[in-house]
Amino acid sequence: MEHSTARPTGLKDMRRSNELLVLEELYRASPSTRTALAKAIGLTKPTVSAALTSLIDAGLVEPVASGAVSKYGAELFQASGRTLPVLGLDVGTRFIRAQLAGLDDQLLAEAQEPAGDLTLAGIIVTILRLRTEVCRQAGVEIGDIRAIGIGIPGVVHPQTGRIELAGGFEGLNGSALADDLSELLGTAVFVENDVNAAALAERQYGACKDIDDFAMISVGAGVGAALVLGGRVHRGGRGSAGELDLLFRQYARGPILDDPSSQAMAAYAEELLGAGGPLVEASAITGPADLPTIFAAAAEGDAFAQVVVDETAARVAALCASLVAVVDVETIVLVGGVGTAMEAGRPALESRLEDLVPWRISVIPSLLGRVGTVQGARSIAVNGARKQIFAHKLGKTLYTNP
Repeated sequence: MEHSTARPTGLKDMRRSNELLVLEELYRASPSTRTALAKAIGLTKPTVSAALTSLIDAGLVEPVASGAVSKYGAELFQASGRTLPVLGLDVGTRFIRAQLAGLDDQLLAEAQEPAGDLTLAGIIVTILRLRTEVCRQAGVEIGDIRAIGIGIPGVVHPQTGRIELAGGFEGLNGSALADDLSELLGTAVFVENDVNAAALAERQYGACKDIDDFAMISVGAGVGAALVLGGRVHRGGRGSAGELDLLFRQYARGPILDDPSSQAMAAYAEELLGAGGPLVEASAITGPADLPTIFAAAAEGDAFAQVVVDETAARVAALCASLVAVVDVETIVLVGGVGTAMEAGRPALESRLEDLVPWRISVIPSLLGRVGTVQGARSIAVNGARKQIFAHKLGKTLYTNP
């Protein structure tokens, strides 16, 4: 997992930064030698040796068995506690997903359940069941979990930690989910917006591994975005950066932009069906309009369905152009039920983008799809647990939020 550190301000901070670099590399690839570590992170062998000594004294690193050496005769080292478990959760209105991993970010077990009771109490009950299930699969004690990361459909206020603009779950809006769950479970809990978590995962595991600046747009039952700038998620002063649903509200003069969500596009299709005409008469779509059916019909050559798909693509293109105009990203990742189906409307999307933006924008599908948020939540839990352990053992952390 990539780490992020604050800028060292003195000799002690510089030593801590070096120790963190060595430890993160050992989490990523254990066992390793001094030479391999120095090459991987760009430090000298004496600097790596000094960092290893401190980390071994702190119990964060250990030599591999007594006298174990690499094939070239060099001593081997590994991060201690790499398999200590953390839990990632994606709280969605249709499914709640869980992944259990070690501190080395290796997946140990996963499970999911239908969301069921769409209340805050229902979320907590489902989380408890999923926690039990993944621990059972991995043969892990529940009490050993070091941190929990959760992706939720709402804004997490950076100062209060309270959830705002949350939809779909009764009682979630206004709650301090991280604090409440942490107190209930006796485990550190970190809560993040679901699209932000998915974007973090896309950069770490998916289509944007080598891209520092990109946007992710999620189009499904709702519409949201995440901005990754300089390799870090830009959350904004209230944590609400990317809340695109604000653009579609019915203001006095109407919405700022046309809504491409599944509900809005189904309503658009119903209007066209009601208006009639040759395309409607020749179409297999009769209503009530269902967007997955419309996209499937477009793939089969239904001209009416293609009109709806192309209008959806044009609305998504307008969102892309709006983000490009503000932050000048060159890559936009599409995710969500509608977003991932946009290949059917790609010609219309690209044509509309060419009208709106005077340079080429790469609009690509997510490689992770539906598991992006839970993978991002897992990554947040890994980072949070490492931060706590590093601070506990060495007295100071240089970790910052990704």
